[in-house]
Amino acid sequence: MEFQREFFPTVKKTVMPRPYIEPQTDVLGQYGTAWATNATIYGDNWYVDHSQGLVEIYEAGPAISFFQLLPKKDKYVKEGLYLRLKLAYRTTENANVNIRNFSGNHVTLPNSIHGHIYDDPNTYWWVTDDLTININSIYSGEKIWIQRVDWEWMSKDVIYDDEVNEVEPLLHRSFEAIEKLYAPQDINPESVKNFLTEKIKNDEHFAKRCLVMLRQDQLMGEDLVKLFEESGMELS
Repeated sequence: MEFQREFFPTVKKTVMPRPYIEPQTDVLGQYGTAWATNATIYGDNWYVDHSQGLVEIYEAGPAISFFQLLPKKDKYVKEGLYLRLKLAYRTTENANVNIRNFSGNHVTLPNSIHGHIYDDPNTYWWVTDDLTININSIYSGEKIWIQRVDWEWMSKDVIYDDEVNEVEPLLHRSFEAIEKLYAPQDINPESVKNFLTEKIKNDEHFAKRCLVMLRQDQLMGEDLVKLFEESGMELS
């Protein structure tokens, strides 16, 4: 069946609130604690117990934002540091709470009536921009109490668990070496080459674009129609 197309000379524009990007607070220190009672909480099914310093959640839905309480996630990326985040909480016996964590993954927290620290190892690879925990699901009639998030700047230098007792656990750094990372660099052929090399190492999308450029001469010998068909594009 071929659908009939109509022409509408005027159509309504969509009205929506103007986006507001909240500036992030500059949180200083090498490590610290962000208390859940100070977080911004969206949605329903929660209660802040200030007397115990806990956020009580009794059904799915709440989003707990620590955006203003935690450091900017990529603040020390030049130094090879990442933000390690740990969540302190306790639950009723069979809560089986599923959350979207700080690394953007969906995990079910271990039940713990006496309290537990959930250490998210995947913040080594990625931390969400919103620094928010979402409560995806919780068993009916059960609860979770969230107390705090402990944070620490850690090095991306890796020690494997089977060599912890054999390798120095601390990375010793010099002030001069770190300052050099932030010093303005002269723009010359060598510095530009170094910039591009590092860009290729750390940005897979950019590396792919470079590879495509290297293949240009090879592709120029192909048939035009064949190239178009292989591109997956459509004439419109």
